[in-house]
Amino acid sequence: MIKITDTYSLKEIFTFQLGFKTPYFFDVDFESWKKSFEDDIDGEVRTLFKKLFTIVAYDSDELLGFIQYGNTAFGFDNNGEISSAISYPVIRNLYFAKDRVDVGKLLMNEAKKKLGENERIYAFFHYFGMSCFARHGKLFENHAHIDALLKENGFEIEHENVYYSSTINGDVSSEVTITPSDLTKGNQQYIDFRIGSNQVGGCEVHYLNESIAYLRWIYVNGDIVGKGIGTKCMNALKAFLYMKGVKRFDTDTAIDNRVAQHYYEKNGFLREGVTRSYYTKQEK
Repeated sequence: MIKITDTYSLKEIFTFQLGFKTPYFFDVDFESWKKSFEDDIDGEVRTLFKKLFTIVAYDSDELLGFIQYGNTAFGFDNNGEISSAISYPVIRNLYFAKDRVDVGKLLMNEAKKKLGENERIYAFFHYFGMSCFARHGKLFENHAHIDALLKENGFEIEHENVYYSSTINGDVSSEVTITPSDLTKGNQQYIDFRIGSNQVGGCEVHYLNESIAYLRWIYVNGDIVGKGIGTKCMNALKAFLYMKGVKRFDTDTAIDNRVAQHYYEKNGFLREGVTRSYYTKQEK
């Protein structure tokens, strides 16, 4: 007999979620996971959700699946700027076994009733993922049964990204020098790349723990693109991270951004798979 309830064991959800293998479910301790799951912030210490709910499915004492959903504390205006006047209804997490689609349907129905089916609902919204997993909120491609359930419930793919991972093995020399900013309270750092006195680019890195970092974005100045400066910047960045003890360096980019994909693959990043975010077509 399936029981749908909002009473649950956080440690059971922790173990259950990490059983769904994805490249960005890093090894993380329970306390770090709990903070991200219940009371998360972004790199600038903005609270991610103003309301966040979790519903679970049990059969006797066995956890069969869970869904986490709520309303974000801010959104993005037409210029891409953060605005506290904007809020999205988001299904943040939804996990259930491949052979228990019945469980997924029950969890989805409960969440949709609470979120409001006449509104546009987002699912696996990249920015509002869990910080202990680099806030990579998208659904990994190997969870086809979850993808199918979303589509059956009116969701369409909004964005697709290619996920990359790189191992940092040692120091790499480069003429580019690194100028890092102070670390934010959200464990992120802005970094400028310089050659001599000239700034040639920059990036933002999110430190997940002592040995894993995530590249949020990187750029080189437009007038020097194609001259090998991007590779020199990446070499300098990896050397900087290596000195800090980072061994694994991950990132992602849009599936149609062939230039970025070529850049990462050229610079030692391995393609791990595709991740997707979703939304319903209903307009607010």
